[in-house]
Amino acid sequence: MTTITANLPDTLLRRARLFAENEGISLDQFLAIALSGQLSSFDTVRSVDDDMKRVGWERMRELLATAPDVEPEEYDRLD
Repeated sequence: MTTITANLPDTLLRRARLFAENEGISLDQFLAIALSGQLSSFDTVRSVDDDMKRVGWERMRELLATAPDVEPEEYDRLD
């Protein structure tokens, strides 16, 4: 493990502490989980972008068109 010092806006730190407390985890655990999730998101965007550059927009549209047109599961809805 490595210890770091980071400057965070007070409001962001308060929200992070509250969230961690409500989840029953330490602030360190929450920050590691949050950073891991964000890095995973960045990796996904980069991967899709690399694929698009390799195969082109038209092929990407063709691939996306093969996705099933179904309603999401209840737990996965945005509304």
